[in-house]
Amino acid sequence: MEANQRAVIYARVSSVAQLKKGDGLASQESRCREYARFKGYEVVEVFQDNKSGGDADRPAMMALLDFLSKQSETCVVIIDDINRFARDVVGHWQLRAMLAEAGGKLESPSIEFGEDSDSILVENLLASVSQHQRQKNGEQTKNRMRGRALNGYW
Repeated sequence: MEANQRAVIYARVSSVAQLKKGDGLASQESRCREYARFKGYEVVEVFQDNKSGGDADRPAMMALLDFLSKQSETCVVIIDDINRFARDVVGHWQLRAMLAEAGGKLESPSIEFGEDSDSILVENLLASVSQHQRQKNGEQTKNRMRGRALNGYW
């Protein structure tokens, strides 16, 4: 892409705890801004969600898609990492299609997205790993809650 290409940033955390205990959104935004500077992109908007990546219906993601659909030219969408975009393989590809249809081109400092078979394989693997991590976190949470209940905690 040429210099002065317009770009937006999408950042996401999954919980209120991540908002309060960490610097997740701000650190994602900083990393994405650094990438934009390196590429010569002009960041025109930042979209931030506090919602699970397993849910495609996120307020900031919907606002991002709406924003893109109103632009007259392709806009780069920068994400910190693939697991900040989606944590579900099907949802990942649905969002990718919606993003492209709205005029967005996904980029990240962590992965180079491409249309060749090798790039698509890597993207599928990373999306699958993200889904597995989300599901495993859910299983561990349920197991810990059950263990606490067995120990008399309510």
